Amino acid sequence: MTAAGRRLALAAAIVAAWLAITLGVPRFQLTGEMSLQELVTRDVAWGVAAAALFLIVAVRLAGWRDLGFRAPRPRGWWRLLWMPALYLAGLAFLGGTTGRLEPFAVVMVLINTALVGFSEELAFRGILWGGARRALAFWPGFLLVSALFGSVHVLNAVLTGELAAAGVQALNAFMSGAAYLAIRIRTRSIIPIMAIHALWDFTVFLAGSGSAPAAPEAGLWKTQLLFGQMLTGPLFLYSLWLVRNERVRAGWRDDGAANPAQ
Repeated sequence: MTAAGRRLALAAAIVAAWLAITLGVPRFQLTGEMSLQELVTRDVAWGVAAAALFLIVAVRLAGWRDLGFRAPRPRGWWRLLWMPALYLAGLAFLGGTTGRLEPFAVVMVLINTALVGFSEELAFRGILWGGARRALAFWPGFLLVSALFGSVHVLNAVLTGELAAAGVQALNAFMSGAAYLAIRIRTRSIIPIMAIHALWDFTVFLAGSGSAPAAPEAGLWKTQLLFGQMLTGPLFLYSLWLVRNERVRAGWRDDGAANPAQ
């Protein structure tokens, strides 16, 4: 196995261990009739925090310094964020006008979504992408990382017991994950997308808190699928535009290389 292949294998193993921690610890926090959504508003998601700490230690031990913890570039990189910024503004407005969370719950959701944004981005657009981009050609690596990010969300059914809803969430995560990775590639930094990911989860949760819990229905997942694709479909198309050719994704293999393209 080549050095690039070994790095990808190690990255995959680290992400698998991260996933086990992320899903395992909450099972001890979810007691009685408490749902995952209720946990997020009442306590720190210690599973996410522990998993993030594990990733930090793993990265230090592996000695990887090319995961994107650097200032974004090139100049004018912030223009690439116009579409997610538009989404966030709309979701924030909706959450601000219809959300029903108490101030303490809002703070807890903000803390937990910040942990999720940091942890998931470091796992997928940091560690896993760092291995895939050296071992694979661009499109196989891009699609692999995005598909794995989406597929792990199916495992949320372990915590929620709702397989169909988890499947819809997985597809939405694949779509939005592709956009996250495209922005990560174009800005040459993981920092902006960590912030966007955290704010996305926060505003979506805040907006959703204003709706009454839906009674379980056999066809509810179809409505969720349609709404999800209306929300994340444009982001997926935007991701393909961002990495549409070699010129605009110049330097995707190496964060230290100059990127003259815009």
